[in-house]
Formats: sequence, C-alpha cells, structure tokens
Amino acid sequence: MDDKGEIVSSCDVDENLALQIWTKGLSPRLAVFNKNQNKRKLIPLRWLEDPDRKLSIKGKGRGLPIDYLLSDLLPHVQRILSEYAVYTPFRGTHWKFSIALDRVLHTPVSVLNGSEFSMLPEEKRARLWIADLTGGRDKGFFRPFFPLSERERNAFLGLREGTAAPLPTPADFSDPFCMALPFEENRYGIEDLFRTGVIRRLNGASLPRWYRPVRIMAAAMLLGFSFCEEDGSDFSDEIWRALNLGNPLDFRINDPRLKGLPRKFVGYVRHIDVLDRISVRASSDCDKDLQGEGYVRKRRVDFSAGLLGSVDTTVTFFDRDDGMMALGCRPKIRTSRGGNGGLFYASPPQKSQEKQELIYTFPRAAYEAALVHDTFGGPADDYFTVGQLTSAKIFEAWSNGLSSYIAWFTGIS
Repeated sequence: MDDKGEIVSSCDVDENLALQIWTKGLSPRLAVFNKNQNKRKLIPLRWLEDPDRKLSIKGKGRGLPIDYLLSDLLPHVQRILSEYAVYTPFRGTHWKFSIALDRVLHTPVSVLNGSEFSMLPEEKRARLWIADLTGGRDKGFFRPFFPLSERERNAFLGLREGTAAPLPTPADFSDPFCMALPFEENRYGIEDLFRTGVIRRLNGASLPRWYRPVRIMAAAMLLGFSFCEEDGSDFSDEIWRALNLGNPLDFRINDPRLKGLPRKFVGYVRHIDVLDRISVRASSDCDKDLQGEGYVRKRRVDFSAGLLGSVDTTVTFFDRDDGMMALGCRPKIRTSRGGNGGLFYASPPQKSQEKQELIYTFPRAAYEAALVHDTFGGPADDYFTVGQLTSAKIFEAWSNGLSSYIAWFTGIS
C-alpha cells in the first residue's frame, strides 16, 4: 500500500457512476467516481447518515447533473463495505476494539460514603455500574445502575449463588441496592467486574440491549461514521494507528474525544424498555401544537448547549388528562439539530429550517419510571432524565440507521 492509499473495493452503479472504498490503513473513505468526468471524490462515511441526502454528479459534456437518492445507492454501499471487510483486517480489528470499548463503557464508578447515594453527581449517574465501597475498601459490591429484565435478574442470581451475599426475594427487586455482586480485597476495577462473568451473561440475556449497540458503536468509530451525530474522525484514525502498531489504546468513558457517545449509550441501555413508547416529531410551534391537542403547560426548564442540541434549549412540560405527557423543545437560536444538520431521529425525518422545534410525547408513567431509574435512591431530577431520554432516542435512531450499512459484515442482526 503506497502513501496515497488504495481502492479496496468497487461497484458500478450505472454507466455514469461507480462507488468505491478507499483507505490507507486508517478509517476508510467513500470514493465517488464520476465516469463521465473521470474524476474521483473522497468523502467520509458519515455523509451517508442523512437519509434525505442526494448524490449529484455532472453528466456528459454540458449535460444536466445526475442525481441519486441514498436509498438507491444502499445496496451498492453494502456490497463495497462487505468487500472491504473481507479484503482488509477490519473484522479482526472490529472484534478487538469491541472488547476494548465494552470495558470502557462498563467501567464502574466508586461511591465511598453512603450519603452520596442520595445526591449522586451527574458524572456518576451517567454510568452503568456503581462500585459500592461504603462498607470499606476491603469489601464491597458491584451494583447495576439500570433496571433488569427477568432474564437479567436470573443471570445475577446465578452469579450470587455460592457467595456470602444473601439472595434477594422478588419483593426486593424494586430496590436498587438488592441486586449486587460482592467483591473483596480492593477488587473493584473494570477487569474485576469482567471476571465475575456478569457482562458475558448480560450479553446472552439480551443481545439487542448489550451486544448489538456496542458492536455498532465499534464499527461506526472504525469506519468513520459519526459518533452519534458528532464528528469523531480524528479519534477514529487514532484508533487505527494504535491497533495497527499493536499498541494499547488508552481512553476513558468520559474522554472528550468520544464526543459524549458513552453517555448516550448509557441512556439507551437504561431506558430501552420505554423507548418504543416515546414518539418524536418536528414542529414549527410546539406550544401551539400541543395545546391544540389538549395538553396543558406545566413548567419550563432551560438546558445549556450540548445537552439537547448545539444551542441552549427551553423545554416546556405538558400534561394531558388521559395520562399522556409531552416535552416541547425550543432552541433559543434557530438552528439545525445535531452535527449532520437535520432532525433525522424525528418521525418523519425533518430537515426544514422552518421546523426546528421538537415534540416528545409519552405516557406519564413511562417518564416517572425513567426518573426512578436515573437515581440510586435519591431525589428525581427532571434535568438529568430529560437529557438521558432524548439522548437515548437519538442513539436508537442513529444505531438503527447504521445497521443497514454494516449488519451484512459485522454479524449484527
């Protein structure tokens, strides 16, 4: 492979256009080859994430431009990416990086004082595991900071058998402290958690919740897709450089190079059971629309830039007598949502500059459950939970969109 890189795979779309995958050992690029002009343009794969985008190339001579919908190009992109995975070390690299990413995402956060549970800071609430050291550093518990399904509870109970920890009864399951795995002798790091076998058991208990999203994230980061709407291309190349040289890749769950991706993943995992009850749509005036649907305005909360979008956002809470509630999200500066410039997680996807407000609707009971799941016995926090739910919906749409490109060669169903 020379310094200019090489074309690994290629596919003719028609007599005017060919799509190719180009790489020089780092994250690949999509090469758009105009046969009429004999010209090639390299673009990052995150360009494909906008479902409304069109690819336009010049026709022969002074002919009119030729447009292609991304939906028409999908099978061709699937083919060249699948070939790329076969003819490069991608599959082995993806497997290794998925394991490394799994360890980062499951890193426990320590709690030393029992009173801290009543007011955990946001950084600790955005984790999946608590290393409970309130009984002393010589012994403690790994406590899951997410609700468990029946199969996941059984996985925990199987690991608790044979230990000194008493087995909880079904009446205890609503208590966040009842499900725990004991550790001793200061063994409360991520490798200690993995040695318990609980991560492997969770993967087996629910592939859509645990296995699938991590593999999608790993593939996206290696291939140059977005980091859930954020540009992480520089870090993608860092990953390849380290793995190509056989060097350890040092990064943490709160690493700014990850662009907040782990926090969105945590929101998705923690609230996966309520996501299908949350609908998202764009609006030109969310207050007017919701009041016209029988909702009553209750209160407003201001969110700083970076939590719900690239600018400060005002969220208005609405209630309705039938048990439904809604959030009207209005950015203080009119702008497109997200790094790709569109509301692609709304239904239907919305790009118009005329409609930049968002409406979330869901049963009030689902929101109240989410408030409980975002605390560890402490007080409810609207500010944190709204951020987690909106991030979870964005992550859900992003990962589902990527799966159409990568499921063919990553084993993700």
